[in-house]
Amino acid sequence: MQDLVDQLSEELSAKYLPYIETFMVDLWSENGFVEFRCGFALRSDHVRQSLIVKLPAASGTSDAERQLLTRAVFEDLEEQIDLAIANNKVASN
Repeated sequence: MQDLVDQLSEELSAKYLPYIETFMVDLWSENGFVEFRCGFALRSDHVRQSLIVKLPAASGTSDAERQLLTRAVFEDLEEQIDLAIANNKVASN
């Protein structure tokens, strides 16, 4: 799972390279849950934004299910980045 998180992190970082100043995704496992702790800051405003997605560890019992859940988390993160970029552009106009 960590390999997929690393791969998707690299892909997302490359896609948003002109916009993102900092980017991180940490994977935590605690008390029967898996947490994705995500954060980023845009180059234009330097404000750290975060997203934490907490999933029951039992929700992904096979490799395919874990991959699907991980990709869904990254889709949510991508939406957050898109929204932050759009809001920043509106605010600067």
